[in-house]
Amino acid sequence: MYETISTVGERGQITISKDIREKEGLKPKDKVIVKMENGKITIEKMFSKKEKEKLLIEGYKKMAKHDEELEDEMKYTSKETDAMLDDY
Repeated sequence: MYETISTVGERGQITISKDIREKEGLKPKDKVIVKMENGKITIEKMFSKKEKEKLLIEGYKKMAKHDEELEDEMKYTSKETDAMLDDY
């Protein structure tokens, strides 16, 4: 975790330290999400459309791989079950 102290200006603006902006890749005009929950304020970097698409593609690829593995496991289980039932 990394933290710094910022001051709220007259218009409600705060400055995010250069270290944090660089580490998170924040540039001027980038959008952020400001949340308030249980007395805590958090600021999160919003993903760009391109970043969201990349994450979705990666997620779909992982799901497809998982589905294939599950299907293979089900085929094996089905064969094993058939073999056990044939013994009865």
